[in-house]
Amino acid sequence: MKLGYNLAPWIRYGHPESFHRALDEISLTGWDGVDLAGPFVAETYARRPGATTDAVSAMARRSYAWVAETYVRRPGELRSLLALHGLELASWYCWLSYLPECRDQEVELIRCVIEAAVEAGSKVLLIDGGPRPPAGAGEADYQRVAEFANQIGAWAGEAGLRCCWHQHWGTMFEWAEPFDHLMALTDPALVKFCPDTAQLSMGDFDVRGTFRKYAPRIGHVHFKDLDVNHNWEVTGRHSGPKTWGDTGGYRVDSRWRMVELGRGLIDFPAILAILREVGYDGWIVDDFDYSAYATQEASITCLRYLREGLGLVGRRGNEGWAG
Repeated sequence: MKLGYNLAPWIRYGHPESFHRALDEISLTGWDGVDLAGPFVAETYARRPGATTDAVSAMARRSYAWVAETYVRRPGELRSLLALHGLELASWYCWLSYLPECRDQEVELIRCVIEAAVEAGSKVLLIDGGPRPPAGAGEADYQRVAEFANQIGAWAGEAGLRCCWHQHWGTMFEWAEPFDHLMALTDPALVKFCPDTAQLSMGDFDVRGTFRKYAPRIGHVHFKDLDVNHNWEVTGRHSGPKTWGDTGGYRVDSRWRMVELGRGLIDFPAILAILREVGYDGWIVDDFDYSAYATQEASITCLRYLREGLGLVGRRGNEGWAG
């Protein structure tokens, strides 16, 4: 397996200029690669929960958009830049609305991202989305999303990419029942599954049960730890915020908090055992959205847990700060 990390802790809060520092620190830690997110159709992103009113989400959108929009036009440069750091592009991720009024723009966007991902060296395309309709989602909504997802999966497959659905909190598929329905409506040969341990936990999913149920369909994996009743006193001693606020990822800090791998409630040994049972040998990416700790400290802590706590050694062995 290869081990990857997210760019978000560096660029999330309106700091796209930290992209190059992110590559430096991710590489020096010893990771094998990174995920890239975006760009976004403006009308699509505005439908994400809190996106039109949350200043932090707006900054995050600008950060992600700057990085993705820059390199979606220069994917060869991105591939060279990653290679310079000894990194690979683990996946390219796109959030879509699947709404009829955004269809033409989203088709153009996803075709562009597929082409760029291939040239940048990725083998995986991640998709998700589907904002919750005010009156609730119905069968027509599920059918529309599934139809478009199957089409995207076909385009991705023709280009040599593996398309995976990334289940996400805050969409019409944040709960197990509608998500299972989506999986039933999509073709497993076209749309694989990228489980995210924290996103599943934030819904009503049985995390281990979901991994086991869809194990043969898993094409990419996001490990992310989650904490309840965060110890803010300890966090404060490490220069983090001393009290919670609802300004972090997904506006759920008061209940949940993303934490470094091994510091939260996710049973990673049990999940890894399921992956090994089915012979999964793809990427495991710590899709870390943000941390109360310094980016370098968080990165080292997460990779050390994968290596020392789970016995995972990626392509680069034990080199780097986390070695």
